[in-house]
This record gives sequence, C-alpha cells and structure tokens, in this order.
Amino acid sequence: MKILIVIDDYFNKSNGMSISTQRFVKQFQKMGHEVRVLASIAGGEPDYPLPIMTIPIFKNIIAKEGFHFAKPEKKTIEKAVKWADLVHLEDPFPVCACAGKIAKRFKKPITGTFHLYPENLTASVPILDHPSINSTFMKLFRDTTFNYCNYLQCPTAKVKQRLQKYHFKSKLITISNGISDYYLQDNQRELKNDSFTILSIRRFSNEKDQKTLIKAISLSKHKNKICLILAGKGPLKSEYIELCRKLKINAQLAFYSRDELKQVMKQSNIVVHCANVEVEGMACMEAFATGCVPVIAESPLSSTSAYALSPQNRFPAGNKQILALKIDYWITHPQDLKIMSSNYQNYAKSLSIENSATKVLAMFEKAQKNYVSN
Repeated sequence: MKILIVIDDYFNKSNGMSISTQRFVKQFQKMGHEVRVLASIAGGEPDYPLPIMTIPIFKNIIAKEGFHFAKPEKKTIEKAVKWADLVHLEDPFPVCACAGKIAKRFKKPITGTFHLYPENLTASVPILDHPSINSTFMKLFRDTTFNYCNYLQCPTAKVKQRLQKYHFKSKLITISNGISDYYLQDNQRELKNDSFTILSIRRFSNEKDQKTLIKAISLSKHKNKICLILAGKGPLKSEYIELCRKLKINAQLAFYSRDELKQVMKQSNIVVHCANVEVEGMACMEAFATGCVPVIAESPLSSTSAYALSPQNRFPAGNKQILALKIDYWITHPQDLKIMSSNYQNYAKSLSIENSATKVLAMFEKAQKNYVSN
C-alpha cells in the first residue's frame, strides 16, 4: 500500500504527536508498505516539502511551544495525494484540511488520528481557554479536517467518547499510539539507595501542570530524600526553576536525548504525570515500560489515568495534598514499589507499537475496501 502521511511538524523531537507519527512511519515501512510524508521543512526534508507558515498573532506563543505550521501549497499537496493509495491526516490544521479536501476530490480513501484537544493549544493562552471557545475549536477540527476521514484512530476510549459527543462522522476506532520497542527492551533497573528519584516528562506548560508536583514534594514527609527530575522544555522553565528554589526542592530541569532519557527512567523510582489535558500520555507510558512506577492525574480531559493499575497509581488532577500522600506511600513501601515496577514492565508489552501499527493497518485496509465498494 502507498500511504501518504500528512502532518505539519513531522521532524519535531519534543512533540508527542510528531514522535508518534515518526514511529508509525518506520513501523509501516518495516511491515512492507511504501510511506511518504507531506510536511513542513522544519527540522528536515520530507518527501513532499512545504514552507513554514507564520501566523503573526500567535508567532511568539508558537515559538515558545516549539511547534511549526506548514503552509498549504496546493500543487505540492496535489502531487502527494495523486501518488497515494490512502491519505492519513495527523492534525487538524490547514495543511491536513487542504489535503483532505483534495483527497476527496481525487477519490482517495482518507483516514486520520486524533492527537490533540483544543485545550492543548488554548491552555497556553488564558484568554482563549474557555469552554465555549474550546468547543468552537473542536467543531472546527471536526468540520474542516476530520469529517473528511472515513476512519479515525482514537488513542483511548475516553477520546472516542468525547468525539462521539461532538458527532464526528468518521468511524471511530480505539487504537493506542503504542510504545516503541526501544522502551520495552534492556530495562534493568539502576536505582540509588540513598535517594528517591521522581521523574516527570512533559513540555513545561500550563496544561502539563508540573507546578502541582513541585508543591506536592514540598508537602512530603520525606522531602529531603527526594530528587526531582523535570525532563522537557517550554515557556514555564524559568518559573519552575524559581519555584523549586523557593520551596527548597532538589530538582534538575533539562531536555534529554532519547538515550539519556531512558537512562534517567531506569534510575527513577516513580514517574508523576500531572497533565490535566492529555489525549494519551506517551511519555508516561514509555517510562512505565522501563519499570518506573507511574502516579497519574485523573482529569476529565486526560486519558492517561486509564493506565493506572491501582489506586496508588492515580490522584485527582491539581491536588497537591493527595499527590504528596501517594509519593509518601511509594517511598515507605519499597517492596510494593518493586512488585508494581515488574507489573508495569509486563503490562507495557501489550501496548507495543508493533501491535498498534498492525491494528492501524487493518483500519487502512477497511477504509480502502469500503471506499472501493461504495
């Protein structure tokens, strides 16, 4: 099958949507399919290159988030769509909307993956982060892009339920974005005996809410034993450094390469996922695949808590007091921590990228078959 992947910022190394797309591309190719990418030239040279598009009113915000939009050049998009047997849309922005429209005109089957909520965007712009505005954005995502899709991959059941409430026309299929084999292999734990390391991996932004974790550690009975590692980058880095200094938290804030981050995971006791807006939470999944026990925020707009294997693996989003109690539980129950670490390593194997790619390819084949028969 000739598969065209359409995405704005394919080569981005810190964006979960981009990283997930890169992994699926490699997996589809490994499984014998021909895959080409239509994307912006930010960070690399895709098969069908598009210039970077600047949106003046959001220029500074987008720059801080490290994301790049592609400019929808019709000729390039038409050339890419003509080549493909199937067109797969990865985001709700203008290039995917344009590709969906052209693919429909050329009578190509169209599928997509739902990677992000409106709140992932508006959380960094408080004036826009309002239920009515987010609802308007969701309808725009639906009407301008995703309603072109015959089938739409939803990473979790919770995402599927939300899209159903907004009456998405596509056939909605629940398929995890999966965990790379890289995180499922060679996972000998390397814990330190003289400290308790807490890891949190996400962009430093409002909806990821690392602030709650920092404040929870300040409330812990074992604060002086804790080493906090905040892995990522983003607009709130300076604010978090200052908060850690003020609360006297032993913290390291840095952006790590993939190999460095896996090493940090293997040396961390728990991973705390505080995000109150999250479609799936790939970074948390990768961490627990290495045996790093998760403590995950429960929120109406976050699906990651579906991966909590016990009550001690979740807490109400934004609640620093309860999070502090969960942290103290794992510090004072080392045997339970060891057992849960092993449980998560085994559980993660059922969420492999290989399993997910096989399911997505089956979705592609259904889209092709049904499109031809109709």
